[in-house]
Amino acid sequence: MRILSTVKFTALRMIRNYIVLILLLVVPIILITFFSFILSGYVTDVGIPYINENAMTMVVVFQLFGGSIVMYLIHHDLFAENKMRMYVIPFNQTMYAFSIMLCGAIYSIFLGILLMVYSQFVLSVIWENWIWMTYIISLVAILSIIVCLIFMLSVKNYKIAERLSELYGVGFVVLAGLFFPMPNHAIFEFLGSYGNPVTLAMGAIRDMSISNTSSAWFQANILLVVIIFLFIVMLMVGRRKMG
Repeated sequence: MRILSTVKFTALRMIRNYIVLILLLVVPIILITFFSFILSGYVTDVGIPYINENAMTMVVVFQLFGGSIVMYLIHHDLFAENKMRMYVIPFNQTMYAFSIMLCGAIYSIFLGILLMVYSQFVLSVIWENWIWMTYIISLVAILSIIVCLIFMLSVKNYKIAERLSELYGVGFVVLAGLFFPMPNHAIFEFLGSYGNPVTLAMGAIRDMSISNTSSAWFQANILLVVIIFLFIVMLMVGRRKMG
C-alpha cells in the first residue's frame, strides 16, 4: 500500500506531459477512423468485417508504445535532469518508480478502453468480450512498460534506449506480418507467432471470441509468464543501476 502514497504526485507529474498523453489517444483514433472508411463494407473469408479486425489490431498495437512515457518520466526524474531534486525529497524513490509504472499502465489501459468505446459507438465495431479484451490489453501494456524500463536501465545512452523501445514496438508489428509476409523460416515463424506479443494478444482475443477458451488462456498465460520473468529481470537491472 506504500505505493499509493506517491500515486497522486505521480498523476500530477504525468499531466504535465499532456501533449504526449493526448497524442497517444488522438493518433490511434485518427488511424482507426481512416482505415474504417477504407475497409467499410469489406468482410473476411469467414464473414467478419475488416473494420473489426483493424480496430482490434490498432488497440493491441498501440499498447506496445505505452511504455515510452513511463520510461521518460523515470529517466528524467531519477537519473537525469530532476535527479538531485528528487533525491532530496523525503520519500521512497523506488516506490515512486513503481507508482509511475502503475499510473502509466492505468493510463495505457484506459486509452485502450476509450478506443474500444469509440470504435463501437462511433464506427459500429463489435467487441465480443469486453472483460477479456481489457485483460489482454492490460497484459500487453504492462509488458511494454517492463521492456522499455529494461532498455532504459540497461543502456547508458537514453537516446539509444528510446530507439530500442521504438524498435520493440515497430519490430513486433512487422514480425506479426501486418505490413507484409515474413520469410518462411523457423525463426521468423516463432517471432511471428508464440514469440510475438502482438500475435499472442490477437490470437487470444480471436480464440475467446469463438469460445476456444483453452487456446485463448494458453496464449494469454504465455504473456503473463513473460511479464513475470521480465519483471524479475527489471528488478535485478534496476537495483544495479540505482545501487
